[in-house]
Amino acid sequence: MKASPQSLVLKYVDVSTAWKAALFLGLVVYAINFSHGALAALPAALKQTIYTFFVSGFILRLCERLARSNALGVMALPLATLVPSAIAIGLTYLMHSLKGTPAPFYSTVPTILMVFPAFAVWGWRAQRPAVESNP
Repeated sequence: MKASPQSLVLKYVDVSTAWKAALFLGLVVYAINFSHGALAALPAALKQTIYTFFVSGFILRLCERLARSNALGVMALPLATLVPSAIAIGLTYLMHSLKGTPAPFYSTVPTILMVFPAFAVWGWRAQRPAVESNP
């Protein structure tokens, strides 16, 4: 039986969290770049919103998969925090370095500040059911 495209998307992307993160980070990046003018801030905010919606949901699922990996043992949670964080920071800076963002580094700062604690908690929460079911 073939999986539907919708079920594949839901398997690899956390849509519920993605749209909330996209809205929040889009507004933050707009505020960061607003001093350069509303029209200059808008492309940066739209890039952040679209990027966050599509990429953050995938990266969250990656974090969950790494955290639940039995093959990684005690390294599962550190890797579930570090790998998605590095990907998120790198891609965010790359996206903002492309034409259209007045302050690319400052637009990446919210991601830098939020991803490590967010992925640590997300990975820990993903691990809990697996740990509790295997006494």
